[in-house]
Amino acid sequence: MDSLSAENCQILEQGILLLESISNESYERKHEPMDASIGEHFRHILEHYELFWEGLKTGHIDYDNRKRNPKLESDRLFAITSLFDCTAKFQNESFSLETLTISQNNNPKESVPMILSSLNRELKFLVSHTVHHYAIISILVKLDGGNLPEGFGFSPSTLFAKTAERT
Repeated sequence: MDSLSAENCQILEQGILLLESISNESYERKHEPMDASIGEHFRHILEHYELFWEGLKTGHIDYDNRKRNPKLESDRLFAITSLFDCTAKFQNESFSLETLTISQNNNPKESVPMILSSLNRELKFLVSHTVHHYAIISILVKLDGGNLPEGFGFSPSTLFAKTAERT
């Protein structure tokens, strides 16, 4: 497995550890002033990964084409299974695409931009995007009185640097 796939696996495994440590009630709960639950953030993360895998088949990733699956928001065990499935893909799939296009329309009044990208850039994006949401999730866990698994919400490179500092 290449290093970018390994980074994605590592960050997804952080999510599995967290979800194994909280209740379904905590997964679904919204806290003021936050407007989204832990489950909604995991749905958002997982749907980006789903779109990544779908896009590899065609050479185009449309990050706006999320299904917004309510089961991913409300069923913690389903989200854990989805995270395991995603890590298995990184462990078992091989990549042949070097370049691809992406689209993400931030303004529906404008035409959808098609942007040239690369597989490596999108793998780095997925890690960065996931870490960003994990930082928000960590706040929600703490508001709920929960504890975070060691390393949760930190990028793999930060964890590596912290380990190197201790040795």
